[in-house]
Amino acid sequence: MIRSLFGLLVVPLAAAALAAASPTVAQETFQDGAPTSACLARFAAVGLPVHRGDDVALKQVMICRDGYALSFNKATRNPDWVIERLTPAALKGTAKRADKFLTDPAAKGFSPTAKDYTDPVNPRDRGHQAPAADFKSSQPQTNASFYMTNMSPQVGPGFNRAQWRFLEEDVRAAVLCGGHDEVIAITGPIYGSSSTWIGGSKDKILSPAAYFKVLYDVRTGRAVGFRLDNKAYTKTPSDHFIVPISQLEVETGLDFLGALSRRDQNILERSKGTFWGHGQGCANAVKE
Repeated sequence: MIRSLFGLLVVPLAAAALAAASPTVAQETFQDGAPTSACLARFAAVGLPVHRGDDVALKQVMICRDGYALSFNKATRNPDWVIERLTPAALKGTAKRADKFLTDPAAKGFSPTAKDYTDPVNPRDRGHQAPAADFKSSQPQTNASFYMTNMSPQVGPGFNRAQWRFLEEDVRAAVLCGGHDEVIAITGPIYGSSSTWIGGSKDKILSPAAYFKVLYDVRTGRAVGFRLDNKAYTKTPSDHFIVPISQLEVETGLDFLGALSRRDQNILERSKGTFWGHGQGCANAVKE
C-alpha cells in the first residue's frame, strides 16, 4: 500500500556515507524499500496524507526521519507535505540551531541546494516546513530539520520571519501551555496564479502562492486548518487564517486525516474549527 501511495520510496544512504555530512543528522532506516513500522506508527492516529491523481509515482519521493516525514515533489522541488508529532517532551531541551542548510542525500539528484534559492529579482527565504524549534529535545533532529527537502521558498520580511513564525510559535504554545499534549502537524505549499519560479537558469524552484498547516489533537480528536498567502503581513492573530480543512484538500489535491472514520473526517474537515489557545508564560519557551 505504501508503495502505491508514494511511488518512489528512498532507502537512506549507509551510516558511513551519512557520517561525511556535518552536522550529525537523524535518519530513519527503511526495510525493503518501505518505512519502518516505527516511522508509520508515529503518525498512525491520522495516517499519512494521500495524493490524489495517477501521476504521483513520477513525481514523489517519500523520506522518513526520526523527527518528521515528508513527500518531496521532484517537479516543484518542494515538499508537498511534511508531517511531525509535537509533544511537550519533544519541544523542551537545549538543542541549538545549526543554521547549516544541507543538500538531502535521500533525494539525490533532486534535492535543492542552499544556493538554488539565490534570486536577486525574487528573493525568498529557505522556509522550514517542520520548524527547527519543534525539535529542542534532540540536536540530531534539529540538525535534520535543515535538509533542503524540508524547505520551501517563503517571502522573508513579514512572513517567514514574522507571520508564519508567529503561527509556529502559537502551535508550540498550545502544546506546551494549552494542555494539548500530543498534536500532529501537517504543513506544506499551495500553488496558484501568484506562484513563481525562482533561482538561476537551471535548477529552479517553484515559490508557492500560499501555505497550509493542519493540526490534529490526538487526545481530544479536534482538528483545525490554516491558510496563509506567501506575502508580507502586519502582525495578525493566527485565528484570522483558519479555514476548513476541506478547502485545503481542494487546493492541494491531498487527502488529510485518512485514518479517521469517514464520518469523523466529514465533521472535522467541513467545519472551520477553532484554534485551541494556550495559557500565559510561553513567550520564551516557544521562540526559535
